[in-house]
Amino acid sequence: MGKYNDDFFIDFEDISSEGQERRREYRSNEYRRRDDRRSHDFDRNEPRYPDRRQADPGRTRRPANVYDDRRDYNRFRDDDRPGYHRNRIDNRCGYERRRDDDRRYDRQRDAYRAERSQPRSDPRYRDWTPENRRRKKPNMFRVAVISVALLLVIVIIGGIIAGVSAASKPAIHSLTVSEVAADQVLLSWEKVNKVDGYRVMMAKGDADLEEYQTINDPDTVTAAVTGLEQASSYRFAVTTLRGNKAGKPTETDPVHTLPASPEITTIQSLDPGTIHLEWSKNDSANGYLVEYKKNTEDYSSDSTMTISDPAQCSADIADLAVDTDYTVRVSATADLGGTVKSAPSPEQTVTVTAKKVEPVPKAADQKADAAIDPDKPMIALTFDDGPAVNTDSSDRILDVLEKNNAKASFFMVGYYASQNPDNVKRKAELKMELGNHTWDHSRYGNEVTPDDIRRTSNQIHDITGQFSTCFRSPGGMTTPAILTECAEENMAAYYWSIDTQDWNSRNADAVYHSVMDNVKDGDIILMHEIYDSTADAVERMVPELIAQGYQLVTCHDLITLKGGAEPVPGTQYVNAFTKSEF
Repeated sequence: MGKYNDDFFIDFEDISSEGQERRREYRSNEYRRRDDRRSHDFDRNEPRYPDRRQADPGRTRRPANVYDDRRDYNRFRDDDRPGYHRNRIDNRCGYERRRDDDRRYDRQRDAYRAERSQPRSDPRYRDWTPENRRRKKPNMFRVAVISVALLLVIVIIGGIIAGVSAASKPAIHSLTVSEVAADQVLLSWEKVNKVDGYRVMMAKGDADLEEYQTINDPDTVTAAVTGLEQASSYRFAVTTLRGNKAGKPTETDPVHTLPASPEITTIQSLDPGTIHLEWSKNDSANGYLVEYKKNTEDYSSDSTMTISDPAQCSADIADLAVDTDYTVRVSATADLGGTVKSAPSPEQTVTVTAKKVEPVPKAADQKADAAIDPDKPMIALTFDDGPAVNTDSSDRILDVLEKNNAKASFFMVGYYASQNPDNVKRKAELKMELGNHTWDHSRYGNEVTPDDIRRTSNQIHDITGQFSTCFRSPGGMTTPAILTECAEENMAAYYWSIDTQDWNSRNADAVYHSVMDNVKDGDIILMHEIYDSTADAVERMVPELIAQGYQLVTCHDLITLKGGAEPVPGTQYVNAFTKSEF
């Protein structure tokens, strides 16, 4: 409504009745004067209101409201401007103009109010209805701009969320496989700050990753994954841990474990300029590499043999320098998308002979009896100096053992074995352990020669078809030279933890009580099979030992099952848990 609002009109209507009466009177007089002025041609220098100026020359402004003040001001101002009225068509006073303005403003106000009160069904408002707005064609450019803006906002918000998520779950960088063996893989990575630890995962082949280990130390950046299968493909991954949340796993490329290293079982020079070599078979291998060298040289491709048949576990290396020391090692190979080579076997050294020699007896590897319970007590009964020649004590002892389904180890003298081969054969048939006690028990300690031991092993082989698998020194006097020969023949040596002194007492009761009063789990008990008193004691003690819960086993099975590891050739054992020190 212009510069006059509703408050102005309210104030205008509240003017006193006296002022209103004055204005009405003035308006009626002013209308008459206006008509008179329009009917005359006034001179420019003639005062506008000569009669009023002359009648009341000292007239002062009468008190009135702001509208009368404005009116009087305009009137007297116009009186000082000769000719002013001639130049205006509408020669109204200030109040008249104000009145007309008020009326115009009233009309505008009423029109505005009327316009606001118009119903929506009025045609003038047809474009304002929601239905018509929906029917309007959209501005495609505007739609495109808004769409692009929304898309940018979404992308920015997504980036912020991803950044926050990445910051809250940092990832592993530079995950590497630093070491690969037949049964383990060593992983390493860069340290990640502000984490609580790491999680190591693994999968064989194409299987899903599964948790292997949780590392709660954030400073630990290596992990050894053990217990893997040889010559197999694996995948590994590591992720960070923060609270209960894990970051995104960082995965390695497929890793191939190596084949297991073979073990050289036989190395000897029997023919001039030749080394005969045998090693353990690897069922996962598709071949082997045999490397050899003089001790003063390095391995080279010129001194390497390739075995392409995985079932072939022996080789003869010929055309070597005689009376020269050579070192040999063997590696297994497997095809896993490429040839993978195992770690080499432990090196073995041999002197190449210049003349033909007899072969060294070599005991076959043994396997523990599967019927034995490793969690139950067990002892090994051992018998020296047999087999008996002039008495049946050896056969009586075998009868008791066979009747009670028990086993024992017999350390036999080579000469007596040749005198009683039937008893030796029976021991082999009953799966007793066949031991070596030198050829004639005439030399002790350093006097024992390799020939004393080899001759006995060959005699047992001639009778049974198998070499002796263990050794006991005459009188228990073992030397490093004896153990060296035992190692070459693949035999462990055995001492004892209970000595029955049966050779001294020749008393069955003394032998019986020496065992029954002192026996404990893991003991090796020394007796001699050539005495009848010993056979009498054995007939009493074997059933009693079994009744007390003891398992009667060979020395090999005692060390393997109760001691927890295969006996080592060239090593002497006192009982299941103790080795002799030299």
